[in-house]
Amino acid sequence: MPVYIDISRCIGCRSCEVACQRVHGGSGHINVHFVGDSASIPIFCHHCEEANCTVACFTGALHKEGERTAFDVDKCTGCGLCKLACPFGVVWTNKIAHKCDLCEGRDAPACVTTCPANALSTDFELASRRARSRAARAAAYGGRR
Repeated sequence: MPVYIDISRCIGCRSCEVACQRVHGGSGHINVHFVGDSASIPIFCHHCEEANCTVACFTGALHKEGERTAFDVDKCTGCGLCKLACPFGVVWTNKIAHKCDLCEGRDAPACVTTCPANALSTDFELASRRARSRAARAAAYGGRR
């Protein structure tokens, strides 16, 4: 159940950060980054199909479980190789690694259910329709909105 982001909908409210911190006891796994005054982008683990972090993790603390890149805290040595291997920079280390776990055990990730602008979704078809619609509008107006 990957999470898809529609950055054109993100309003930068940081509700996703707060929801993640609430579910994970104050340690959130999502951060909203701001690109000047033009965009805000929620950044978190993409649960890559071919996850570099799992290849770099020599202890097996990071491993694939279906579509999800899982993390076993008891196996983590805090070496930081996963942090270096992640092309998105979304694995953090503070003595041990931490990353998005898609709110394991919940029906949906807290960030998705909390987002007031519906910028986050677990529905691939919805995310695809929105992207195609945005691309069609951009083409129709020559890249202008």
